[in-house]
Amino acid sequence: MNRRHFLKATAAVAAVVNTGSFTTQSAAAERGTLPGAVSSTACDIFVYGSTPGGLAAAIEAARRGCKVVLACPQKHPGGMTASGLSTTDAVRPELFGGLVAEFIAKVREEYRRTLGEGSPQWQFIKDGWFYEPSVAERVFDRMLEAEAERLQFWRGHHLVTATVRGDRVMEVELEKPTGERVRVTAKTFIDGTYEGDLAAAARVPYRVGREGRDEHGESLAGIHYMNWRTGQQIQTPDTGEPSPAIQAFCARCIFTTDKEKLVPFAKPAAYEQHLPDLLPLLDDFATRRVTQRGLGTPLPGRKFQLNGSIDQLTSLNCPGASWTWPEAARHHRARLEKFHLDHAASYAWFLQKEPRVPEKIRALWKTAGLHRDEFADHGHWPWQIYVRQGRRIEGRARVTQHNFTVDAKTGRTPRVAQAIAIGEHSFDVHPCHDRRYAVEGFMEGVLWYPKKAFGPAQPGQVAYGAMLPKKLNNLLVPVALSSTHLAMSVLRMEPLWMTTGQIAGLAAAVAKDKRMDVANLDPNPLPRELKIKVEPHG
Repeated sequence: MNRRHFLKATAAVAAVVNTGSFTTQSAAAERGTLPGAVSSTACDIFVYGSTPGGLAAAIEAARRGCKVVLACPQKHPGGMTASGLSTTDAVRPELFGGLVAEFIAKVREEYRRTLGEGSPQWQFIKDGWFYEPSVAERVFDRMLEAEAERLQFWRGHHLVTATVRGDRVMEVELEKPTGERVRVTAKTFIDGTYEGDLAAAARVPYRVGREGRDEHGESLAGIHYMNWRTGQQIQTPDTGEPSPAIQAFCARCIFTTDKEKLVPFAKPAAYEQHLPDLLPLLDDFATRRVTQRGLGTPLPGRKFQLNGSIDQLTSLNCPGASWTWPEAARHHRARLEKFHLDHAASYAWFLQKEPRVPEKIRALWKTAGLHRDEFADHGHWPWQIYVRQGRRIEGRARVTQHNFTVDAKTGRTPRVAQAIAIGEHSFDVHPCHDRRYAVEGFMEGVLWYPKKAFGPAQPGQVAYGAMLPKKLNNLLVPVALSSTHLAMSVLRMEPLWMTTGQIAGLAAAVAKDKRMDVANLDPNPLPRELKIKVEPHG
């Protein structure tokens, strides 16, 4: 099944606004099985999702003396940071403190121990902001192990249901790797998933697609075509309309040219199904629209990290195949994940073996393969595909384009009440439709400014209320934040999510000590306590 047929098969896309649902509850019915015996446990704080945001929440709460259960469907901690996103998205690293700075320092120390600052490869770590996935995972594992007295990390646990009474989440039910069920009660619940799965299970209203330009007066919102070379939108009849189409996901792959560590590419069984999506590259080569295809960004250990391209018509990205992911059930997501991995494997095989690919490009790819030391239990392909956006809750505050737009009168972005973090990245959206919908050679949905620090998005404040659902007082959502699609393109960076996650963990601990709910807490002292900056303008 190529991408065109795949899109037809997954055409039931989510509405822009949803009243809150959670389809993973159907997992047992999908398999034709019934839940077995159910055990129970209690903790102070329950965190679902081991993304950097979820990890930061769990670690901070445990450090504050709370009994924490951190559960996630993956076997590994770290989300994308440990699964291929090896070049940290931070335009202004100096704006991050707290656990972000601690994590980067620990990465730097790991390389100081293993490489030494005199090593020629030291340059590739960019002062600790670039790293191999295995190194990032090792650092996260050690941070979790340091809190093991109070923090239980449950790997491979899938959320089944959440029980809500009034304005509180009372308990969640999880499926263990064995198929058994466990119920967890807690005072505070934190959703650390990219998709907002716990919030959806608690029936928190959310958004998935793209708002139109007029809903919040966001000039860059909705369906649009952008000439990223000039920074100007290409005006078309449908510019600015809302859309359920969301940006492309991909598998961020790690390749190597180290013959001693190289695992040769294998022709995937699905190659012929993906070939129609790759053949247009031949025309790109023939017309010199594309003149090179590299292995990616250099990392230590003769490794390269390759991302989907925001400006190329064909890359590791799979525009369109992501649309149903945020609301998809567990086994549907597994199929979508396999589709992305098969596309990546087909892409690599095509560039290495297809005789019509220019010889210079093919010769380079013939030297490459997967790395034996990365993703060893997952065929050396990433175990987490790059979920660039999931659900976005309807919170007590909403982040929009305006939060990152400088006011001509004040010369700064707006101040917000109860600011807890700074979003400082550029507007950054990968294609929402594939090359068939390109106009003047530019793909629909893309927002990208190569000189990121000088684009229209400038550092802006994020309010505590963006983590708070409107009607639940003991749930915090530091990753699937309350925001527009456009604002999420700034927020969707792991350092920001790690920051909001740490704030969530501290808020939960303080609320426990004060015997109150996190919704009723004064969050203003929290960033200062963690040395997190909330003032982007000096």
